[in-house]
Amino acid sequence: MVLRGVLSSALALVMAVAVLSPATAAPRDDYPSWDEVEAARGNQAKTESTIARIDALLAGLEADAARLGDAAVARGAEADAARAALARATSEAQSLSARADSAKALAAQSASRAAQVAAALYRSGGTDLTTTLLLSSGERADDLLERLGSLDRLGARLDLAVQRADSDRNQASALSAQAAVARTARAAASATAQSTAAAALAASQAADAAVATQQAGLTQLYDQLAALKNTTAALEQQYRAGQQASNDPGGNGGGGDDDGEIVVPGGEVNDVAAARSYAFGQLAAAGMGGSQADCLLWLWNRESGWRTNAYNSSSGAYGIPQSLPGSKMAVMGADWRTNYVTQVNWGLAYIYSRYDTPCSAWAHSEDVGWY
Repeated sequence: MVLRGVLSSALALVMAVAVLSPATAAPRDDYPSWDEVEAARGNQAKTESTIARIDALLAGLEADAARLGDAAVARGAEADAARAALARATSEAQSLSARADSAKALAAQSASRAAQVAAALYRSGGTDLTTTLLLSSGERADDLLERLGSLDRLGARLDLAVQRADSDRNQASALSAQAAVARTARAAASATAQSTAAAALAASQAADAAVATQQAGLTQLYDQLAALKNTTAALEQQYRAGQQASNDPGGNGGGGDDDGEIVVPGGEVNDVAAARSYAFGQLAAAGMGGSQADCLLWLWNRESGWRTNAYNSSSGAYGIPQSLPGSKMAVMGADWRTNYVTQVNWGLAYIYSRYDTPCSAWAHSEDVGWY
Protein backbone atom coordinates (compact mmCIF):
# COMPACT_ATOMS: atom_id res chain seq x y z
CA MET A 1 0.00 0.00 0.00
CA VAL A 2 1.03 3.59 -0.55
CA LEU A 3 2.32 5.11 2.65
CA ARG A 4 -0.02 7.51 4.38
CA GLY A 5 2.85 9.85 5.10
CA VAL A 6 3.38 10.37 1.38
CA LEU A 7 -0.33 10.94 0.81
CA SER A 8 -0.47 13.34 3.71
CA SER A 9 2.18 15.60 2.20
CA ALA A 10 0.45 15.41 -1.18
CA LEU A 11 -2.99 16.29 0.12
CA ALA A 12 -2.09 18.76 2.86
CA LEU A 13 -1.40 21.54 0.36
CA VAL A 14 -4.75 20.88 -1.30
CA MET A 15 -6.64 21.13 1.96
CA ALA A 16 -4.84 24.32 2.91
CA VAL A 17 -5.93 25.99 -0.32
CA ALA A 18 -9.31 24.37 -0.91
CA VAL A 19 -10.95 24.60 2.51
CA LEU A 20 -11.42 27.14 5.28
CA SER A 21 -9.20 27.36 8.35
CA PRO A 22 -10.60 26.63 11.80
CA ALA A 23 -10.65 30.35 12.56
CA THR A 24 -12.92 31.14 9.59
CA ALA A 25 -15.20 28.10 9.74
CA ALA A 26 -18.76 28.72 10.79
CA PRO A 27 -19.48 26.41 13.75
CA ARG A 28 -22.88 24.94 14.51
CA ASP A 29 -24.27 24.74 18.01
CA ASP A 30 -23.82 20.96 18.09
CA TYR A 31 -20.17 21.07 16.98
CA PRO A 32 -17.48 20.64 19.61
CA SER A 33 -15.79 23.91 20.46
CA TRP A 34 -12.03 24.18 20.14
CA ASP A 35 -11.88 24.57 23.90
CA GLU A 36 -13.64 21.20 24.23
CA VAL A 37 -11.21 19.63 21.80
CA GLU A 38 -8.22 20.98 23.69
CA ALA A 39 -9.65 19.79 27.00
CA ALA A 40 -10.33 16.33 25.56
CA ARG A 41 -6.75 15.88 24.34
CA GLY A 42 -5.52 15.34 27.87
CA ASN A 43 -7.99 12.59 28.66
CA GLN A 44 -8.21 9.34 26.67
CA ALA A 45 -11.88 8.72 27.43
CA LYS A 46 -12.82 12.26 26.50
CA THR A 47 -10.68 12.03 23.37
CA GLU A 48 -12.41 8.86 22.23
CA SER A 49 -15.83 10.30 23.05
CA THR A 50 -15.12 13.51 21.15
CA ILE A 51 -13.76 11.57 18.17
CA ALA A 52 -16.93 9.48 18.09
CA ARG A 53 -19.01 12.65 18.27
CA ILE A 54 -17.08 14.22 15.39
CA ASP A 55 -17.34 11.04 13.33
CA ALA A 56 -21.11 11.12 13.74
CA LEU A 57 -21.27 14.80 12.78
CA LEU A 58 -19.09 14.16 9.73
CA ALA A 59 -21.35 11.32 8.68
CA GLY A 60 -24.35 13.62 8.99
CA LEU A 61 -22.73 16.40 6.97
CA GLU A 62 -21.58 13.99 4.29
CA ALA A 63 -25.06 12.48 4.10
CA ASP A 64 -26.59 15.93 3.74
CA ALA A 65 -24.16 16.89 0.98
CA ALA A 66 -24.82 13.54 -0.68
CA ARG A 67 -28.59 13.92 -0.46
CA LEU A 68 -28.66 17.38 -2.02
CA GLY A 69 -26.07 16.47 -4.62
CA ASP A 70 -27.79 13.23 -5.55
CA ALA A 71 -31.05 15.11 -6.00
CA ALA A 72 -29.34 17.63 -8.28
CA VAL A 73 -27.72 14.87 -10.34
CA ALA A 74 -30.97 12.91 -10.61
CA ARG A 75 -33.03 15.94 -11.60
CA GLY A 76 -30.32 16.91 -14.07
CA ALA A 77 -30.42 13.45 -15.62
CA GLU A 78 -34.19 13.67 -15.93
CA ALA A 79 -33.92 17.09 -17.56
CA ASP A 80 -31.34 15.88 -20.03
CA ALA A 81 -33.45 12.84 -20.91
CA ALA A 82 -36.46 15.13 -21.40
CA ARG A 83 -34.42 17.40 -23.67
CA ALA A 84 -33.34 14.39 -25.70
CA ALA A 85 -36.96 13.21 -25.94
CA LEU A 86 -38.01 16.67 -27.08
CA ALA A 87 -35.33 16.65 -29.77
CA ARG A 88 -36.55 13.27 -31.01
CA ALA A 89 -40.18 14.38 -30.94
CA THR A 90 -39.32 17.58 -32.80
CA SER A 91 -37.39 15.65 -35.44
CA GLU A 92 -40.25 13.16 -35.84
CA ALA A 93 -42.87 15.90 -36.14
CA GLN A 94 -40.78 17.80 -38.69
CA SER A 95 -40.11 14.65 -40.69
CA LEU A 96 -43.77 13.61 -40.77
CA SER A 97 -44.91 17.13 -41.65
CA ALA A 98 -42.44 17.23 -44.53
CA ARG A 99 -43.55 13.80 -45.73
CA ALA A 100 -47.20 14.80 -45.45
CA ASP A 101 -46.57 17.94 -47.52
CA SER A 102 -44.75 15.90 -50.16
CA ALA A 103 -47.57 13.36 -50.19
CA LYS A 104 -50.15 16.12 -50.64
CA ALA A 105 -48.19 17.54 -53.57
CA LEU A 106 -47.89 14.07 -55.12
CA ALA A 107 -51.62 13.45 -54.63
CA ALA A 108 -52.39 16.73 -56.40
CA GLN A 109 -50.13 15.73 -59.29
CA SER A 110 -51.78 12.30 -59.49
CA ALA A 111 -55.24 13.87 -59.54
CA SER A 112 -54.11 16.27 -62.27
CA ARG A 113 -52.76 13.41 -64.38
CA ALA A 114 -56.00 11.46 -63.97
CA ALA A 115 -57.94 14.53 -65.09
CA GLN A 116 -55.68 14.92 -68.14
CA VAL A 117 -56.19 11.27 -69.17
CA ALA A 118 -59.96 11.62 -68.70
CA ALA A 119 -59.97 14.73 -70.88
CA ALA A 120 -57.95 12.97 -73.57
CA LEU A 121 -60.35 10.04 -73.48
CA TYR A 122 -63.31 12.41 -73.78
CA ARG A 123 -61.77 14.20 -76.77
CA SER A 124 -61.14 10.83 -78.46
CA GLY A 125 -64.77 9.79 -78.33
CA GLY A 126 -65.48 8.80 -74.78
CA THR A 127 -65.75 5.34 -73.34
CA ASP A 128 -69.13 4.33 -74.78
CA LEU A 129 -68.26 1.74 -77.46
CA THR A 130 -71.83 1.62 -78.93
CA THR A 131 -71.90 5.35 -79.49
CA THR A 132 -68.47 5.20 -81.08
CA LEU A 133 -69.59 2.48 -83.50
CA LEU A 134 -72.77 4.36 -84.51
CA LEU A 135 -70.93 7.59 -85.13
CA SER A 136 -68.19 5.84 -87.07
CA SER A 137 -70.25 3.74 -89.51
CA GLY A 138 -68.66 5.43 -92.53
CA GLU A 139 -65.12 4.82 -91.43
CA ARG A 140 -62.92 2.16 -92.92
CA ALA A 141 -62.62 -0.95 -90.78
CA ASP A 142 -58.88 -0.51 -90.24
CA ASP A 143 -59.36 3.10 -89.09
CA LEU A 144 -62.17 2.11 -86.75
CA LEU A 145 -60.15 -0.69 -85.18
CA GLU A 146 -57.21 1.63 -84.65
CA ARG A 147 -59.47 4.18 -83.03
CA LEU A 148 -61.09 1.60 -80.77
CA GLY A 149 -57.66 0.37 -79.74
CA SER A 150 -56.61 3.88 -78.81
CA LEU A 151 -59.76 4.33 -76.74
CA ASP A 152 -59.16 1.05 -74.96
CA ARG A 153 -55.60 2.06 -74.09
CA LEU A 154 -56.78 5.46 -72.87
CA GLY A 155 -59.39 3.76 -70.70
CA ALA A 156 -56.78 1.51 -69.14
CA ARG A 157 -54.53 4.51 -68.48
CA LEU A 158 -57.45 6.33 -66.90
CA ASP A 159 -58.15 3.42 -64.56
CA LEU A 160 -54.52 3.33 -63.49
CA ALA A 161 -54.40 7.11 -63.06
CA VAL A 162 -57.51 7.10 -60.90
CA GLN A 163 -56.16 4.24 -58.76
CA ARG A 164 -52.86 6.07 -58.31
CA ALA A 165 -54.63 9.29 -57.41
CA ASP A 166 -56.76 7.49 -54.81
CA SER A 167 -53.68 5.78 -53.32
CA ASP A 168 -51.70 9.01 -53.15
CA ARG A 169 -54.63 10.83 -51.58
CA ASN A 170 -55.02 8.13 -48.92
CA GLN A 171 -51.27 8.18 -48.20
CA ALA A 172 -51.33 11.96 -47.84
CA SER A 173 -54.29 11.75 -45.47
CA ALA A 174 -52.58 9.09 -43.32
CA LEU A 175 -49.34 11.05 -43.12
CA SER A 176 -51.22 14.22 -42.22
CA ALA A 177 -52.90 12.37 -39.35
CA GLN A 178 -49.56 10.99 -38.16
CA ALA A 179 -48.01 14.45 -38.37
CA ALA A 180 -50.82 15.85 -36.22
CA VAL A 181 -50.21 13.15 -33.59
CA ALA A 182 -46.48 13.87 -33.71
CA ARG A 183 -47.07 17.59 -33.18
CA THR A 184 -49.21 16.80 -30.15
CA ALA A 185 -46.48 14.52 -28.78
CA ARG A 186 -43.90 17.20 -29.43
CA ALA A 187 -45.95 19.75 -27.47
CA ALA A 188 -46.17 17.32 -24.54
CA ALA A 189 -42.43 16.65 -24.72
CA SER A 190 -41.77 20.39 -24.71
CA ALA A 191 -43.86 20.87 -21.58
CA THR A 192 -42.04 17.97 -19.87
CA ALA A 193 -38.65 19.38 -20.86
CA GLN A 194 -39.55 22.77 -19.40
CA SER A 195 -40.81 21.34 -16.11
CA THR A 196 -37.86 18.97 -15.63
CA ALA A 197 -35.41 21.75 -16.50
CA ALA A 198 -36.99 23.95 -13.84
CA ALA A 199 -36.79 21.11 -11.29
CA ALA A 200 -33.15 20.46 -12.21
CA LEU A 201 -32.24 24.12 -11.81
CA ALA A 202 -33.96 24.29 -8.43
CA ALA A 203 -32.19 21.15 -7.20
CA SER A 204 -28.84 22.40 -8.45
CA GLN A 205 -29.31 25.77 -6.80
CA ALA A 206 -30.32 24.13 -3.53
CA ALA A 207 -27.20 21.96 -3.57
CA ASP A 208 -24.96 24.87 -4.50
CA ALA A 209 -26.44 27.11 -1.82
CA ALA A 210 -25.62 24.57 0.87
CA VAL A 211 -22.05 23.92 -0.24
CA ALA A 212 -20.38 26.81 1.62
CA THR A 213 -22.01 25.96 4.95
CA GLN A 214 -21.41 22.24 4.54
CA GLN A 215 -17.79 22.77 3.55
CA ALA A 216 -17.17 25.06 6.53
CA GLY A 217 -18.53 22.36 8.82
CA LEU A 218 -16.46 19.63 7.19
CA THR A 219 -13.35 21.77 7.46
CA GLN A 220 -13.79 22.44 11.17
CA LEU A 221 -14.63 18.85 12.01
CA TYR A 222 -11.72 17.38 10.06
CA ASP A 223 -9.35 19.89 11.65
CA GLN A 224 -10.64 18.98 15.10
CA LEU A 225 -10.41 15.28 14.34
CA ALA A 226 -6.82 15.75 13.18
CA ALA A 227 -5.99 17.68 16.33
CA LEU A 228 -7.34 14.87 18.49
CA LYS A 229 -5.41 12.21 16.56
CA ASN A 230 -2.23 14.23 16.02
CA THR A 231 -2.48 13.84 12.23
CA THR A 232 -3.62 16.26 9.50
CA ALA A 233 -7.05 17.09 8.16
CA ALA A 234 -5.94 15.98 4.70
CA LEU A 235 -4.84 12.59 5.98
CA GLU A 236 -8.05 12.12 7.97
CA GLN A 237 -10.09 12.92 4.88
CA GLN A 238 -8.06 10.55 2.73
CA TYR A 239 -8.28 7.84 5.36
CA ARG A 240 -12.06 8.20 5.57
CA ALA A 241 -12.33 7.88 1.80
CA GLY A 242 -10.08 4.84 1.89
CA GLN A 243 -12.23 3.20 4.54
CA GLN A 244 -15.26 3.86 2.40
CA ALA A 245 -13.61 2.18 -0.58
CA SER A 246 -12.45 -0.79 1.50
CA ASN A 247 -15.95 -1.36 2.84
CA ASP A 248 -17.50 -1.26 -0.63
CA PRO A 249 -17.86 -4.81 -2.02
CA GLY A 250 -18.53 -3.49 -5.51
CA GLY A 251 -16.39 -1.27 -7.64
CA ASN A 252 -16.29 2.03 -9.41
CA GLY A 253 -16.99 3.16 -12.92
CA GLY A 254 -18.27 0.78 -15.53
CA GLY A 255 -16.86 1.50 -18.94
CA GLY A 256 -17.45 5.22 -18.85
CA ASP A 257 -19.54 6.58 -21.70
CA ASP A 258 -20.10 3.26 -23.41
CA ASP A 259 -23.50 2.94 -21.76
CA GLY A 260 -24.59 6.51 -22.35
CA GLU A 261 -23.52 9.80 -20.84
CA ILE A 262 -25.56 12.70 -19.57
CA VAL A 263 -24.20 16.10 -18.66
CA VAL A 264 -26.07 17.65 -15.73
CA PRO A 265 -27.10 21.33 -15.68
CA GLY A 266 -25.75 23.99 -13.38
CA GLY A 267 -23.14 25.72 -15.48
CA GLU A 268 -20.00 24.64 -17.30
CA VAL A 269 -17.71 23.07 -14.72
CA ASN A 270 -15.40 21.06 -16.94
CA ASP A 271 -11.72 21.95 -17.25
CA VAL A 272 -10.11 18.82 -18.61
CA ALA A 273 -6.60 20.23 -18.92
CA ALA A 274 -6.61 21.62 -15.38
CA ALA A 275 -8.01 18.40 -13.94
CA ARG A 276 -5.33 16.31 -15.62
CA SER A 277 -2.59 18.69 -14.56
CA TYR A 278 -3.77 18.63 -10.96
CA ALA A 279 -4.07 14.84 -10.89
CA PHE A 280 -0.61 14.32 -12.37
CA GLY A 281 0.80 16.78 -9.84
CA GLN A 282 -0.76 14.77 -7.03
CA LEU A 283 0.75 11.59 -8.42
CA ALA A 284 4.16 13.21 -8.62
CA ALA A 285 3.84 14.42 -5.02
CA ALA A 286 3.08 10.84 -4.01
CA GLY A 287 6.20 9.62 -5.79
CA MET A 288 4.36 8.29 -8.84
CA GLY A 289 4.70 9.54 -12.38
CA GLY A 290 5.61 8.23 -15.79
CA SER A 291 3.75 4.99 -16.43
CA GLN A 292 1.45 5.56 -13.44
CA ALA A 293 0.38 8.90 -14.89
CA ASP A 294 -0.21 7.19 -18.25
CA CYS A 295 -2.39 4.56 -16.58
CA LEU A 296 -4.43 7.21 -14.79
CA LEU A 297 -4.81 9.13 -18.05
CA TRP A 298 -6.11 6.05 -19.86
CA LEU A 299 -8.36 5.04 -16.98
CA TRP A 300 -10.17 8.34 -16.61
CA ASN A 301 -10.17 8.97 -20.35
CA ARG A 302 -12.25 5.81 -20.61
CA GLU A 303 -14.41 6.52 -17.59
CA SER A 304 -15.33 10.16 -18.09
CA GLY A 305 -13.05 11.94 -20.52
CA TRP A 306 -11.91 13.84 -17.40
CA ARG A 307 -15.20 15.73 -17.30
CA THR A 308 -16.32 16.86 -13.89
CA ASN A 309 -20.01 16.49 -14.70
CA ALA A 310 -19.87 13.25 -16.69
CA TYR A 311 -22.87 11.10 -15.77
CA ASN A 312 -23.45 7.52 -16.87
CA SER A 313 -27.17 7.08 -17.44
CA SER A 314 -27.02 3.29 -17.17
CA SER A 315 -24.98 2.83 -14.00
CA GLY A 316 -25.44 6.18 -12.23
CA ALA A 317 -21.67 6.72 -11.97
CA TYR A 318 -20.63 10.37 -11.81
CA GLY A 319 -17.66 12.65 -12.20
CA ILE A 320 -14.07 12.27 -13.35
CA PRO A 321 -13.44 9.01 -11.44
CA GLN A 322 -17.02 7.83 -12.14
CA SER A 323 -17.86 7.40 -8.47
CA LEU A 324 -20.77 5.01 -8.08
CA PRO A 325 -22.81 6.79 -6.86
CA GLY A 326 -21.33 10.25 -7.16
CA SER A 327 -22.29 11.14 -3.61
CA LYS A 328 -19.52 8.89 -2.25
CA MET A 329 -17.26 11.83 -3.04
CA ALA A 330 -18.99 13.94 -0.38
CA VAL A 331 -16.41 12.52 2.03
CA MET A 332 -13.84 14.69 0.24
CA GLY A 333 -15.94 17.84 0.00
CA ALA A 334 -19.43 19.23 -0.22
CA ASP A 335 -18.66 20.55 -3.70
CA TRP A 336 -18.20 17.07 -5.14
CA ARG A 337 -20.60 17.69 -8.03
CA THR A 338 -18.66 20.59 -9.52
CA ASN A 339 -15.06 20.65 -8.25
CA TYR A 340 -12.46 18.60 -10.11
CA VAL A 341 -10.05 18.95 -7.17
CA THR A 342 -12.50 17.22 -4.84
CA GLN A 343 -13.18 14.53 -7.42
CA VAL A 344 -9.53 13.87 -8.20
CA ASN A 345 -8.68 13.69 -4.49
CA TRP A 346 -11.42 11.17 -3.92
CA GLY A 347 -10.55 9.19 -7.02
CA LEU A 348 -6.89 8.91 -6.07
CA ALA A 349 -7.77 7.93 -2.49
CA TYR A 350 -10.07 5.25 -3.89
CA ILE A 351 -7.36 3.92 -6.19
CA TYR A 352 -4.68 3.94 -3.48
CA SER A 353 -6.93 2.13 -1.03
CA ARG A 354 -8.33 -0.45 -3.40
CA TYR A 355 -5.57 -1.01 -5.99
CA ASP A 356 -2.47 0.71 -4.59
CA THR A 357 -1.54 2.26 -7.95
CA PRO A 358 -3.29 3.64 -11.06
CA CYS A 359 -1.70 0.94 -13.21
CA SER A 360 -3.22 -1.78 -11.03
CA ALA A 361 -6.60 -0.06 -11.32
CA TRP A 362 -6.15 0.21 -15.09
CA ALA A 363 -5.24 -3.47 -15.35
CA HIS A 364 -8.38 -4.41 -13.40
CA SER A 365 -10.48 -2.17 -15.65
CA GLU A 366 -8.96 -3.81 -18.72
CA ASP A 367 -9.80 -7.26 -17.37
CA VAL A 368 -13.38 -6.73 -16.19
CA GLY A 369 -14.52 -3.36 -17.52
CA TRP A 370 -14.65 -1.49 -14.22
CA TYR A 371 -12.37 -0.58 -11.33
